[in-house]
Amino acid sequence: MYAVAAPPIGVPADDVVIRPARLSDIEAIVALHREAFADTFGAAFGPRDRERGAQALATGWRRQGPAALRGMLVAEYAGQLIGTTSLRTRDMIGDGGGFAEAAFFETLGVWGALRSLFALSLLDHQIERGEGFIADVAVAPEWRRRGIARALLQRAEDDARARSLTYLGLYVRESNHGARALYERLGFQAMYIRRSLFARLFFGQDGWIYMRKDLA
Repeated sequence: MYAVAAPPIGVPADDVVIRPARLSDIEAIVALHREAFADTFGAAFGPRDRERGAQALATGWRRQGPAALRGMLVAEYAGQLIGTTSLRTRDMIGDGGGFAEAAFFETLGVWGALRSLFALSLLDHQIERGEGFIADVAVAPEWRRRGIARALLQRAEDDARARSLTYLGLYVRESNHGARALYERLGFQAMYIRRSLFARLFFGQDGWIYMRKDLA
């Protein structure tokens, strides 16, 4: 289990480093995802298979190599990972190469893999040209409300501008009022609500708000 130490009082913002993810970060990133998105992990892999789901995800990323981490950022303090997010672009579509799917079948079995891959497909987004799609904003519980998510999102925006992308997009659960408020403060605007009966059955909620921020 990846453990994150509680932050000391008065950590200067400059002491938190935002950098591209490395292969050596995979275990810590998956652990952060598993904790931050516990409900999603439970719905996708089943309440008793969260550990094996995390294992399958990490195995698929390791086999895929550096391509698995394209656009992924981490927040690091004193050598430990405390947050992560990803900036996905249209040219990254198809990077998986089937490694993740193979790892799911090996680790979860046929039925478990099919169930999990279908559930996760409900969260897919068709990235448009010029769009930088932000996914998987995760911060260790001990470090929340300390500006880590804001710093990750600002770095993702800087990277998007460097790539000459024209706008950022992301999804947030309709019920996640705290995240919605943060995104609004950063200039994102709600565009539409995505609803799905299957997503409601798997994840207990059928409303995801797509938010967008123009970079022009």
